[in-house]
Amino acid sequence: MSGLRAESRQFDALLETIAGLAAANMVVIETLHQHRMLDKRHFAHAFGRALDTLAPELRGTMTEHTLRNLRDRCLNVPAGGEPDGLAWVRRLLDEARGVPR
Repeated sequence: MSGLRAESRQFDALLETIAGLAAANMVVIETLHQHRMLDKRHFAHAFGRALDTLAPELRGTMTEHTLRNLRDRCLNVPAGGEPDGLAWVRRLLDEARGVPR
């Protein structure tokens, strides 16, 4: 059982690192936008283009949810309920734990 706990801790650490990197990118974009060094709507359009050309095997994955959340943040779209990425992670964890939907 300690092997499962170790894997769970490693997964949690990896997930926190990835979430931290995504958050850091948003901080950079927001800061540069506030200092009028860039218009964050350009990033929103770039994230939108990435979503439009996303490979079929990446649809419904964390990649799609992250791009969608980044696009929405750059457009100042208020989050309604749980963000897509968080919902995806919650579903993934529930499936790993055997929790029925």
